[in-house]
Amino acid sequence: MLVDYGKQWGASLVELMIAMALGLGALSVLASVIGYGIGTNGKLLANSRLHEEINAVASLLTRDIKRAGYSADTTALVTDPTVSPSPFANSVVVSRHPLEEPDSCITFAYDINGNGVLDTVGSNENFGYRLRDGAVEIRMAGANCDGVGWQNLTDFDTVTITSLNFNLIQTTYNSVVTTQVEMFLAGELAADDAFSRQYSTRFLVRNYD
Repeated sequence: MLVDYGKQWGASLVELMIAMALGLGALSVLASVIGYGIGTNGKLLANSRLHEEINAVASLLTRDIKRAGYSADTTALVTDPTVSPSPFANSVVVSRHPLEEPDSCITFAYDINGNGVLDTVGSNENFGYRLRDGAVEIRMAGANCDGVGWQNLTDFDTVTITSLNFNLIQTTYNSVVTTQVEMFLAGELAADDAFSRQYSTRFLVRNYD
């Protein structure tokens, strides 16, 4: 006895191949979109990191340089500044390392331990920052701008500092001298110099005269 189950329909080989091609095309488009998103996100993160690094370094330098000239022995200085001159006065000097751009090094001093004495042994109170080999360096042990012994403040594997410049501006009003510092800082990503950042500021050094 023959049993008729009716006609059975299925996908032909051609139809399967078309479906696979469409599926692969959709996956390819999706992968491209995801890859573009990852690449864009990576660039945004790198650019954000550059901005944060430059801003953080500029903020640190600004806060530290503002302390130049500070001395805890203010009573003696006010009572008779000629007899008890501050050892921290007139300590701000702008110079350079011989292999770097002009005015790319600043040195200064302030009374970090509050004893009224300019200490040079142990906790050396001579500070400074300079541009050297694509990095901002911090002064150690009172080293000169053209000397050795400075330490990197920025990571040159991440950010290349392309410019650092200081300019002292002094004005006199009613026999009172005020000093301001103009600072310019520029850098770029070490891995991609298409990403760059510039920062400029001008601030008053209140304790310096």
